[in-house]
Amino acid sequence: MFRRDLEGRFGITVSLLAAVATVFLLLPVLFVVLHSFSPTRYFQWPPQGFSLEWHLNFYSSSMFMDAAKNSFLMALIVTPLSLVIGIPASYALVRSSFKGKAVIQQIILSPLIIPGVVTGVSLLSLLSAAGMNIGLFGLCLGMLVFALPFAIRALSANLLGLDPRIEEAARNLGAGPFRTFFAIVLPQLKSGILAASVFVFVEALDNFSIAVFLSNDSTKVLPVAAYQYIKDFDDPTVAAMATALIVMSIILVAFLEKVMGFQKSLRL
Repeated sequence: MFRRDLEGRFGITVSLLAAVATVFLLLPVLFVVLHSFSPTRYFQWPPQGFSLEWHLNFYSSSMFMDAAKNSFLMALIVTPLSLVIGIPASYALVRSSFKGKAVIQQIILSPLIIPGVVTGVSLLSLLSAAGMNIGLFGLCLGMLVFALPFAIRALSANLLGLDPRIEEAARNLGAGPFRTFFAIVLPQLKSGILAASVFVFVEALDNFSIAVFLSNDSTKVLPVAAYQYIKDFDDPTVAAMATALIVMSIILVAFLEKVMGFQKSLRL
């Protein structure tokens, strides 16, 4: 009885802590959304009214619209490239045993622990030494290096949950390695591919520490444009940009949930 009561109290305590942590994480988002509709330049509590001025300012700004196009273009390039590289890499790391595997794993996953600023400066130095101008190529290369470990981690987690005996049975029935991979393994990686795509797309879209070193005026992305804007102006236009990205994320998650079962697909 005492143990059951203790477990019940522990569960309630954990639930309360989780609720507090959730509120702590979401409260700044709520303030950003409220600030984007503020009729004044400075945040006031309670809100003094409602205005769409800053949203109109964001959507009518050629700087922000060009940056949005660059951000989505770069994310749409980096995401499939991460999957093309990440799927075979994660499969080799999970299913194969070879000399130097642990070292290769550490090298591939090193961007997760190396600060993005270091990665950005290193890539800028590399491109400069190679005589290449920074731009879309350098930006995509930098984001690919930074986001690839997220894809490999999600795909590897999915692969570790798959039963290798199914693949062995397919090979015993005459399927070759490629047919086994494409007919048996790849369909079971749907959840990992979806999770990896979401992680990579989000990281590529909102990363600042690498983009600030590798973008120029013609390939400026949203985080860099927002940073440059708040240096010169003090108004809620950047909050309006953040609100637009929040709404886009909610729509994307709702769409994936309806079409593919987003919550189910993320149970790695």
